[in-house]
Amino acid sequence: MRMPSNNSKKEKPGNWPGVIGQPTSHRQFLHGINLIADLLAPTLGPTGGPVASGPDAGSRVEILDDAATIVRRIISLGVPQKDIGAMIMRNLIWRVGQRAGDGGATAAVLARAIYKEGLRLSSAGFNQMRLIRGIEEGVRIATETLLAQAKPVTGENELAAVARTITKDDALSSVLGEMSYLLGPDAHVIIEKYVAPYLQRRYIAGAHFGAEISSMYFYTQPEQKKTVLNEPVVAILEERLDQAEQVVPLMEAALQLGAKTLVIVAQDVSGGALSALVANNQAPADKKKLSILSVKLKAVGQEARWAMSDLALLTGATVLGPQTLRSGVKARVEDLGQAQRAEFLNNGLVIVLQESNRDIVQQEITDLRTLIVDLPLDDEERPKYIRRLSTLTGGVGELKIGAHSRGEREMREAQAERAFKVLSAAHRDGVVAGGGAALFHCIPALLAAADKPDQHEDISQGIRLLATALAAPLRQIIVNAGVAAPALIMQQVRDGGPSVTFDALSSRVDDAYTTGVLDVTDIVVKVLQIAASGATMALSTDTIVYHRKPQEMMTP
Repeated sequence: MRMPSNNSKKEKPGNWPGVIGQPTSHRQFLHGINLIADLLAPTLGPTGGPVASGPDAGSRVEILDDAATIVRRIISLGVPQKDIGAMIMRNLIWRVGQRAGDGGATAAVLARAIYKEGLRLSSAGFNQMRLIRGIEEGVRIATETLLAQAKPVTGENELAAVARTITKDDALSSVLGEMSYLLGPDAHVIIEKYVAPYLQRRYIAGAHFGAEISSMYFYTQPEQKKTVLNEPVVAILEERLDQAEQVVPLMEAALQLGAKTLVIVAQDVSGGALSALVANNQAPADKKKLSILSVKLKAVGQEARWAMSDLALLTGATVLGPQTLRSGVKARVEDLGQAQRAEFLNNGLVIVLQESNRDIVQQEITDLRTLIVDLPLDDEERPKYIRRLSTLTGGVGELKIGAHSRGEREMREAQAERAFKVLSAAHRDGVVAGGGAALFHCIPALLAAADKPDQHEDISQGIRLLATALAAPLRQIIVNAGVAAPALIMQQVRDGGPSVTFDALSSRVDDAYTTGVLDVTDIVVKVLQIAASGATMALSTDTIVYHRKPQEMMTP
């Protein structure tokens, strides 16, 4: 499949009115909504295929299977009347990707179904705002029903099944399931790409600390808001740095050690100190001798002091400050510690320790475990010690992925990154029957609510509207699988109950937990809420104002 080109000739502003009202506005919304939904609908489910984007200006063709990335590539469809609905869809699908990590194609199909059914009912004379109130009430009921359907994840096989809905690759999914199971919901995984077919994993001792980066200029990968430093030296300061004189000794000490990267962990970095560090990072590549990452820990009080002590233990650094042996102004070479790797992402600092420090860290872990065992269960300090133990024992995973082509390597890397986000949510919120079945099984609860005698008819119709739309994702997956009679399959799923779904790979109706066709509860809920929000916003908009020169944005 190929994306609509954004190079098509735009209509001249004089050929269309600048202000459009009903019913034309809704037809134009629907046109753009249909274009995006038609683009993404064939990608839904395990039998769906990727989308080809490009080439543009001589670049290579991209093969994409992530709905959020696909719609981000569409800056404009070239005609304002098509753009208005398309950009609403682009925004809601992007929000699903940012908040849930997956589910953009499901959101597109669901939002289109809600909008089309809403248009039909409002054209038939139902009050639009009451219909929207009914949709919102239906979303609340469906959310409660989804949470009631959810079951906790019981092992790495179920996690692998969840990963398979993203990767469509059994071998990769098995590795992702194992890593997520062993590393837990807050797993931190470093992904490395290889230039030939390859799949391997490794577990590295490391630690994860909640932190805030001092400036955007410290990102090594700004588009991902990520920093990676290999073999850094580490400075830890229990003080605020606001003058250049406080950080210059740290940089000089790092250079004396022959280091090329430096991590500074302090209570805060601002003023002249921050300016000096930023100026260093902005120096031309041929003149910059040091790459720097500066962060402050999120922990406060006693837990902040523990965190700095643990960082010192992991790296061999000396904690500097007014209350310690010496402050940052008098920093020496021996005050700096070392790490194998430092990474900042998602408001977290990950330190991978060097082999030489492992025995010392292991002894501290043993002592902590002994302390926790002896503490009463209701001791107010117990949760803090458990969090500290979790920090020290929270390993880091290394996933090595390879493929023949650059495009395939990039797609597998993106799939793995999305899968880990989704698997973290699975640990916390459990799973439901996948393949659109969980939404489909919410329909009886909605119809029961719509039939309450004291309900206003228009609100009841809004609830029924959502019930009708909830069947759309399952129906699309069945159609994508090439099944001739979707209605018959859907009836079998309905009769089977909340744990039953359609397995598109085998074309059978079966128990979702037996076949491993599962979705993450939290993601299904977010997809439902965001799709309904986008569709109702379009439904409640009667007038469109077109600008002669609309601003085009890369970020939805």
